[in-house]
Amino acid sequence: MRLYIKVLYAFFFSLVSLGAQAVQSWTVENTKVNAHLYPGEEMLLTNGIETLNYFKAGDPQKPLVIFVPGGFHLARVAYGYPGGDKKDFLAYWFGQKGFSFLGASYPTGNKVYSKVYPGFSIRDWGRQVAAVAKHYVDKHGLSGEIIVLGWSAGGQITQSVYEASQAAGLDMSLYVSIASTPPIPLLLAAPGAISKSKNGLSKAPQFYELFKRYVTAQNEMNGHVIIPWETFESDVLGEIPVALNAIMIASRYENGDFVQDLDWAIADTGALKVNDFPMVVTISGNKVLDNDHALTDRGNWGLYQVQHLYRNIVLPALSKSEEIAPENWQNLMDQLSYTTSGALNARVPGNHFFWYGEVGARETVTQVEMLRLRVENVLSSIEASVAKLNTP
Repeated sequence: MRLYIKVLYAFFFSLVSLGAQAVQSWTVENTKVNAHLYPGEEMLLTNGIETLNYFKAGDPQKPLVIFVPGGFHLARVAYGYPGGDKKDFLAYWFGQKGFSFLGASYPTGNKVYSKVYPGFSIRDWGRQVAAVAKHYVDKHGLSGEIIVLGWSAGGQITQSVYEASQAAGLDMSLYVSIASTPPIPLLLAAPGAISKSKNGLSKAPQFYELFKRYVTAQNEMNGHVIIPWETFESDVLGEIPVALNAIMIASRYENGDFVQDLDWAIADTGALKVNDFPMVVTISGNKVLDNDHALTDRGNWGLYQVQHLYRNIVLPALSKSEEIAPENWQNLMDQLSYTTSGALNARVPGNHFFWYGEVGARETVTQVEMLRLRVENVLSSIEASVAKLNTP
């Protein structure tokens, strides 16, 4: 009972705190050339906060695909480094299919950034990605439709980027979970302590050893080294703002300290705003080394999949009348059951980095295209079923 009351309180808190703030789009401006940039990268300021970006134009009529990295990583893992094989990375394969691609990195403690932002939150993260997406959409005359690929802890951005994208006038038609965790504070148990570094960001050195195991296994699967570990560690990894660990420790930064605050984290992630989420599909690996995502992604994201369909399409029709022909009602139940049967979930061989390296990168893009088509079919089928509900 006490837990139930706490959840209700947290839900109320999230509505009040988020509802009290008008969703405003962030401004974007260019910064001076950074000596640590890779070719094709651009450092932008969003509301005065740095963000590292890589954009590659494709067919302007196709959606812009945005890669959002997980904890302690820059988006370089999705588009590569000088001297690497471009076929080892997602950016190349999305380009081959005609999609524009954006790798958007949140501010970390990596040397590519001129300063740190310890108070950066998940709400900030979503607004930053949406602002950068809008910047490139306008600059290159793109359609305005975006698909967000969130990897690992990047899943925490799902609600905040959806809300910010709508405010920016973008159409976020799909969120693709790439072995990612939904924005539910404390859903995961941290593998070891997350502590404060001298610069005010959070650090977890034990994660680096785990990342090394992952990428080493992917190197072996692909028959070559994708990014040398020394380069990976220096050019990709870095400490992160503590709020971006919400799925593990639910803390915020205040006056130089990490403060545990579950209510704040629930509001920051938008975990309970189930009627304000995008359509979600998932892709997971199949290795024991990434057992949590391999076993739980489908279930963890299923809540948001079915609630998106129920609240946005089905419930408005049911609210008009409950006088429904039995065959139409059965058809609707079958349609909703299908969406949670695994139809909107896929697997690619590999571990937490299954999309890293040519073998997995190519297959991941293939699966994204398949899931995108399947979502279109699911939506049209459910909409057709709903249209029949109140038909005599």
